[in-house]
Amino acid sequence: MILEGAQETKEFVEEIPVEIRNALNGRIGAEEKIRVSVSTDITLEGEYGTGWLVATDERLLSFSPDGAGAPRVIHVPLEEVASVEMQDMFGSNTLKVRTEDRGIEVARFSKSLTSKFARVPSEIETLIRKKKPLEESAEEKTSHKEVRSYRKQRRCPKCGRVIPEWSDVCPRCIKKGKLLYRLLGYATPYWKLFAAGLSIMLVATVIGLMPPLLMRMLIDDVLVVKPLAEDVSGARTFLWNFGERGSTSLLALLVALSMVISVSSNGLRAFRGYVMARFGQRITLDLRNKLYRHLHVLSLGFYAQRETGRIMSRVTQDVSRVQDFISDGMQEGIRSILTIVLIAVILFRLNAGLAILVLLPTPFLVIATLLFSRKLHRVFHTLWKRWAGLSAILADTLPGMRVVKAFTQEEREIAKFDRKSTQLFYMGLRAVKLRAMFGPMMTFITYLGTVIIWWVGGREVMEGHLTLGDFTAFTGYMWQFYFPVQMLCRLNHRFQHAATSAERVFEILDAEPDIADMPHATELPEVVGRIQFRDVTFAYEEGKPVLKHLDFDVEPGEMIGLAGHSGAGKSTLINLICRFYDVNEGTIWMDGKDVRDVTVKSLRSQIGVVLQDPFLFNGTVAENIAYAQPDATMRQVIAAAKAANAHDFIMDFPDAYDTQVGERGTKVSTGERQRLAIARAILKDPRILILDEATSSVDTETEAQIQEALERLVKGRTTFAIAHRLSTLRNADRLLILEKGELVEMGTHEELIEQDGIYAKLCRMQTKLSTIRAW
Repeated sequence: MILEGAQETKEFVEEIPVEIRNALNGRIGAEEKIRVSVSTDITLEGEYGTGWLVATDERLLSFSPDGAGAPRVIHVPLEEVASVEMQDMFGSNTLKVRTEDRGIEVARFSKSLTSKFARVPSEIETLIRKKKPLEESAEEKTSHKEVRSYRKQRRCPKCGRVIPEWSDVCPRCIKKGKLLYRLLGYATPYWKLFAAGLSIMLVATVIGLMPPLLMRMLIDDVLVVKPLAEDVSGARTFLWNFGERGSTSLLALLVALSMVISVSSNGLRAFRGYVMARFGQRITLDLRNKLYRHLHVLSLGFYAQRETGRIMSRVTQDVSRVQDFISDGMQEGIRSILTIVLIAVILFRLNAGLAILVLLPTPFLVIATLLFSRKLHRVFHTLWKRWAGLSAILADTLPGMRVVKAFTQEEREIAKFDRKSTQLFYMGLRAVKLRAMFGPMMTFITYLGTVIIWWVGGREVMEGHLTLGDFTAFTGYMWQFYFPVQMLCRLNHRFQHAATSAERVFEILDAEPDIADMPHATELPEVVGRIQFRDVTFAYEEGKPVLKHLDFDVEPGEMIGLAGHSGAGKSTLINLICRFYDVNEGTIWMDGKDVRDVTVKSLRSQIGVVLQDPFLFNGTVAENIAYAQPDATMRQVIAAAKAANAHDFIMDFPDAYDTQVGERGTKVSTGERQRLAIARAILKDPRILILDEATSSVDTETEAQIQEALERLVKGRTTFAIAHRLSTLRNADRLLILEKGELVEMGTHEELIEQDGIYAKLCRMQTKLSTIRAW
């Protein structure tokens, strides 16, 4: 019974030891099947030892060692369980189930087993839903206001692999045919180009099939003239009107026709190549632009999971490979299929018996192609991962070259790049080996067909059943038949290239943003700046809340200072106000509206941000100041710069406001970048202002200039300021002190000093540190 259930759910069922199996006897029914059985390495008493958590269709059982006797057993019927959650403890984690009236700890385990237990809560919740199919779970009853921003790890029902968080489908199980069909969907607007290219291809292909027929006439009607044994085609007799059989005039005509066919065929081929290349370029342009547009739609959580270099690899390399297939590979495939069909018709008209022999190697070619396809796809998929990894190193190292050199880590970075490059080399070598084996194998199979035709056809010529011209034309068409067949086989690896790249591109296009406008979302009118947090809880990872039950009000025009130890949740609170993430529980109100009930654009358009390390784009000073208001006049840009105390140092630059700041603003100092960021915020004129360490990492004189600019900026605006230098928060109307995600103190500077709590302790520590530095 137990083993039968175990076999059905291998992933979460570990082999249960005999003593636990004996303990299960009498506790579960004969028809119950074990759905989850996982071992722990810490007992419920907190000591090291092996415990077990077992879940069946009906109940949850926890076994924990209890000295030398029988294990301690906790029994919870599934119908009583309301929720399952994993809690982060000091040095260990626990798994708790909640009933209507209490919480029950059913497992405790070390941090090393966190990944194993990560999906156990969701598996047990699945059993609960199956147990209570008619009852809506608490999570399903909630409105969109309680939708969680984290996503549970999901697995493909077909292959069992983990589905990437940025995708809604399993990349391994995507049908390549569907990928191609979807890719061709981008061709619909340019069907006229495609139709033109296809028409030119058809004409060029038909013309290109004429030379073997001319060769037959050259042999049978000019070089070796014999009495005709049967009626000939009308086209052949038509040419005899311009020259008799065996005459020089007929020879000249055939040579002239051969030249005309060659010129026209190559000319049409060149024109076809241009039309199809234009067709492919248009599709690629749309695909690349749509991909880049979608990257701007995706939420910050997507970028937190992905390396910049890997994303860049998909926008550049993968899209280029798709373009190569559409503009060149696809037309070669169509041309090959068309050529095969036309030549097959000609071969059967020339000699049906020999034509059947020509087709004999085709099934073997198809089988070999299918076998190699799977191997090629796996290799190319890994190869692209290696490429993306190499790009990620470049994207990470090049912008940080200053740090690399400062810490003399050049050799370390070179070794890291060399290791990735070597992995790419060996994977590329494996792909080359497969392709090197594939080509000669296809050639050998087709050559076997050629040998058969030479033997059978040669005997028919010797016996007089077939003319030499017909045999020569037949062998010519045979090679023309095998060549596109081989092209289709060789095209397979290009298709695998394109399919793998298209798969990677569509993974991003199919990624859904975590933060998106609700169907009923409305535009947020200009706000006065009243913000309310009501029982707000948030976690980046399930079971590990960063903010816990925050509850406070902020009045319009009020300046709020946020303080606390590193990791207390200050920046996370700011992220929630900007709606870079959605709360897991509770609500954030802005002027009486839930921030999830308004459009993201209208919300963020009224928020200005000055970060600790402001990001400047590679452009001029004026362009960076006007980034939030691209239509701003130069007069407005200069006024904002003056208000930010930036005008004077800008005018000291050789090109003033036209000075290039460099990539990420590397050509200006930290203090100058900070004041340019303040000027950018002033020009935007937001109703809500966020200052995240806006005066850190600058000298005293620069800090004074920045503080003066900030005082102008915060007037009349609701402001949230984060600062580790607590002296910069003295002018705040109120201070919110966070500790481990909880709001532990709130009040003015004087009130909190008088309370002698965490804030007062932080102030004393900074004062002492300043004294030590001064000394």
